[in-house]
Amino acid sequence: MTTDEEEIMTDSEPEINDDEFSENDNKFTNRAPFPDECDDEVKGIESFSACFQERYNSCPVFYPGSLSSACESAFKSEVFEKRRPVLVYIYDDKSMLNNIFCQTIFCSEIIIDYLLENYIVWPWDITFISNKNKLIQMWKKIFSNPLLNIHDTEQCPMLIGIMRRSAKDKYWASKSEYQFKVLLKGDTLMCTQQKSNRERLLNELAIFKEECDRNEQNRSFDFVGKTGLPGELMLEIVKYLSLNDAINAFSESILISLLKYNTKLQICEPSKEFIDLIRRKINLQQIVSLRVKSVSMWPDFEISYLFVFTNVVSLTLLNPRNIDQIKTYTILFPKLNCLSLWYDGEVNFYTLNHILQQSFCQKIRRFEIHCAITPCSHFQCPPYVKNLNVRCFLFYLGHYSLRSMTQCTTQYKSCFLLGIINFIKSMTNVRYVGLITNKYHLDKVSDCNQWKTLFDACPDLKKITIENIIPGEQLVTKAIEIYRTLSTTQ
Repeated sequence: MTTDEEEIMTDSEPEINDDEFSENDNKFTNRAPFPDECDDEVKGIESFSACFQERYNSCPVFYPGSLSSACESAFKSEVFEKRRPVLVYIYDDKSMLNNIFCQTIFCSEIIIDYLLENYIVWPWDITFISNKNKLIQMWKKIFSNPLLNIHDTEQCPMLIGIMRRSAKDKYWASKSEYQFKVLLKGDTLMCTQQKSNRERLLNELAIFKEECDRNEQNRSFDFVGKTGLPGELMLEIVKYLSLNDAINAFSESILISLLKYNTKLQICEPSKEFIDLIRRKINLQQIVSLRVKSVSMWPDFEISYLFVFTNVVSLTLLNPRNIDQIKTYTILFPKLNCLSLWYDGEVNFYTLNHILQQSFCQKIRRFEIHCAITPCSHFQCPPYVKNLNVRCFLFYLGHYSLRSMTQCTTQYKSCFLLGIINFIKSMTNVRYVGLITNKYHLDKVSDCNQWKTLFDACPDLKKITIENIIPGEQLVTKAIEIYRTLSTTQ
């Protein structure tokens, strides 16, 4: 230590002899600040504050609640200047460093005043193993990364700063909303690796506070002002995006506007961390559409997270493997009326017809199929079981073509369309039919005579539309021709 540093220590921090530390060490030998097996955070922290007041005559103002509540309180203000980082103070009564740190640094007036203005301080006593384990469990629920080793008594006291995850982290949606940084471990400041004193600790706290402020400012990016787009237009754009994409495009700050205007939202393949985040930021009743990748089945405990979305009316399943898997998801949502199944490969109409006969599909009014190709049904078209529930059917056919189908349609141009129409005929109460394909399938879907047969099988049919994946003048002209022919027939 240099002479200047010695002067700083002498001028700013009072000398405390070994007898004084010994007196404080013996003062509360029979009880730790927290009771053993502390299940009530509020009572535990009240006990902690009372103990510190008796031992040191003063202490920082501690947040009286859970760690998750402390984090929510720290960042809930709509004005980013009023948001503050959280400072977690981990205490172990068996550590020899505690009294030195508390008497000379942590419970000094200058530190108490600074923390009151700039931080929310949340303490936890790990003297008892039960409370140590509870802290580890709380940490797992909030953070993506596990808590550092706290089993070594001499690691305490420990100060950990918490801020929200950086707005620049594009993968934030799959992680915790918060990130943490260890500022002090034992008597050492982690950033500089210097022994702590008041001045050095104040400097460390100020640096972390500035980092947190910059992050909050970035997260509060004024996308309306910066882009020049009106707020109403921004919200209109969001209607065509998933909530995941909206946040990535406009930052998490858009959640405030989405909540304010009660915007209806879609979420895609949500992780547990993403669900935990948005349930604190928006009204879950705003989520009306959900897309889930069902290639690998979620464990039961993860599927249970989806129960919170009680207002979902539209569900999209990617590559469902069987009927049981479709049932697992559809029964979660009592208001579901739209089911969309996406397949990377071939779709089997007979399997789809069987799906629609299941009891869990009786409430489905809009049915959508997205696939690469359909099997040839030229040589066999057994009757389907009638479905009376579907009112709207949308069929999206991709770019790919199987060799067997290509060979068949060379001789029988309408074989491709025949399988689609026969399946649609099973939905006898359908009112709207939409076919979306590419220009290479134009000739295969242009047989007006086959389309006309739908009106006899489906008397409530009002409209048929044919759209191109990539718009082209030829297909638009052909679609208009088919539409006029069908309109005349109707």
